[in-house]
Amino acid sequence: MRTSIQVGRIIGIPIRLHFTFLFIFFGIIYGFATLPATEYRIPLGLGGIEMDTFFRYFLSSIAAILFFFTLLLHELSHSYVAMKFGTKIHGITLFFFGGVAMMEDIPKSPEKEWRIAIAGPLMSIALGGLFLLAYSGIRMLNLAVYRPVEILVFTLGFLNVALAFFNLIPAFPMDGGRVFRAFLAKRMPFLKATKRAVLIGKIFAVVMAIGGFIVDPFTFFLTGEIVTGNIWFPLLATFLYIAATEEENATTTFASLEGIKVKHVMRTENASAREDMSIMELANKMLDDKSVEYAVVDEGGELKGFITFEDIKKLSAEQRHRLKVSEVISSFDRMSEVISQEEEAAEALKRLVSTKKKVLAVEGEERGNIVGIITKRDLAMFIEMLKGRG
Repeated sequence: MRTSIQVGRIIGIPIRLHFTFLFIFFGIIYGFATLPATEYRIPLGLGGIEMDTFFRYFLSSIAAILFFFTLLLHELSHSYVAMKFGTKIHGITLFFFGGVAMMEDIPKSPEKEWRIAIAGPLMSIALGGLFLLAYSGIRMLNLAVYRPVEILVFTLGFLNVALAFFNLIPAFPMDGGRVFRAFLAKRMPFLKATKRAVLIGKIFAVVMAIGGFIVDPFTFFLTGEIVTGNIWFPLLATFLYIAATEEENATTTFASLEGIKVKHVMRTENASAREDMSIMELANKMLDDKSVEYAVVDEGGELKGFITFEDIKKLSAEQRHRLKVSEVISSFDRMSEVISQEEEAAEALKRLVSTKKKVLAVEGEERGNIVGIITKRDLAMFIEMLKGRG
């Protein structure tokens, strides 16, 4: 099931909206429309009229759209700097709690990481400054008819500056946490630096969750009023805690594979199946081999594709008796689905994760010579064995 839709591309990067984006989008519209800051009168001539509900929600919708556009610019800033360092960006997704740039790999070089991390908050500060400067200009005009625009521009300026400073808190996985990790990584191993940054991130998330139940920080900073907290901050804190944990687990996993090559993990036996086999023959072979993933080759050993037990399960009983393996396999991308036995095992894991595939073909010293396969299952088992040994 697809959870996000692509709405366009900017500088070659796919821009997607997660389905949870709709919840927060309409939530922000409602919040902008009902905040005390929008409770004002618009003087016209000698009298005045109350801002009607339609106009208030219209103004709030514009504010929500512009705010998410500034979030997109925040993520594009990270992506642009990362691309300058040679990192591939798979896409930017706007979702429930903002946005995320999906990078193929965050450089372990502290100098590169902190520059990528700081780019987003700097963009938010710049945007916030521009909005607040525009707000000052509108204030100088002192025309009551501009009052709705004045409040809209101030709100966007305030939110972007608040977003920048919130992101600069040195708590992982926020941008400030990544800058902090880069600082630590200059003085200790990358994994140890990650664990320390993650610990601070988890502590911050717990404090934020507790504080969010007690008082609503947004209302306090915007109006100075102390009101009972709302559910949004505990939810955001939960998200940050989970994200920090996942980052720690991912870093630990990749760190455990340092120095390990594909040839140390790959499977050479029961790794391939002939394309002219019938599906029933292959099903029997799977039972005998106790294996569920194969590279499919022709008589000369040339790779033709992949087949797994999941592919066979999709076929009807009649198809399993009638079809050959060559009729079931789909096309494959040699660049992403074939890897050299001399490559790092961590690179194989990255490819499997990024392509959402379960198996890669392993190429020997001679190009085109398939010597085995490497699967997510093999890597997971190997990593668990490494942890048990340590």
